[in-house]
Amino acid sequence: MGAGCKTFGTRISSVPAFSYTAAMFRTLVAVLSLLVVSAKAVDKSGPGTVRWAEGLPNCTLRASDDGHTYYGLSFGDLEVTLAVDRQELAMVPHRALTMIGVFVSFQYKGSGQVEIRRDKFALELLRHHRVVQTALAPGVILGMLQHDTDEITDQTERRVRKHPEDKQKEEAELHARLKDLTEMASFVQTRALKAASLNATHPSANGWVFFSTEDRWIGKLHPPEQFVLRLPVENSIVEFPFQVPPKVGKMELRHRPGN
Repeated sequence: MGAGCKTFGTRISSVPAFSYTAAMFRTLVAVLSLLVVSAKAVDKSGPGTVRWAEGLPNCTLRASDDGHTYYGLSFGDLEVTLAVDRQELAMVPHRALTMIGVFVSFQYKGSGQVEIRRDKFALELLRHHRVVQTALAPGVILGMLQHDTDEITDQTERRVRKHPEDKQKEEAELHARLKDLTEMASFVQTRALKAASLNATHPSANGWVFFSTEDRWIGKLHPPEQFVLRLPVENSIVEFPFQVPPKVGKMELRHRPGN
């Protein structure tokens, strides 16, 4: 693990004691096993955690004229960069699906192999009961978009049959909504991060990762929102805490060289 990246100790949850029969004992053992597995899955500060922090060695921060903020973290033979649109929150409610998108890139300089598993990525929403959303698979997103396409098409056809005088208006609205759905589907198909094996021959991977904001505990997003992105890579959990929009300060004055 590279210098300047924080590591944290493991927390162990306690379980209240109670009297039990032999059958209850077996049940307790099963429950404890599930709790141990659950604790390992949600532990945010266990061994092997590498956390981005402004000003630390191997951690970089840059605001670009393209509207994105770039967070860079290097450790061992790997460099990871997170890019977040500074207007991301404003775009969420206008998407065909309400979800947050971030751009992640990996650059490997070693001679071995590193597996990139998007399905293990997670985003914690700190201001919303610390809800943790796992990354949406592109296939799942495309399935939801297709479902919405079929649903709004059927609804429009029913309304037109009931009110034929509104056919032109209804079909125009349908066309606009289908255009949004089609554009999002195309973007997900071509730009989403795919599972990859990084090695000397194929040292890099990048793409967009999406997280749903549909949850009973999330509600409406209000700026500023605070997040923690977690990326399991090799034997480490890479953490990027970030805020949207980012904090105003010197970071906003750092532009791409030459611009």
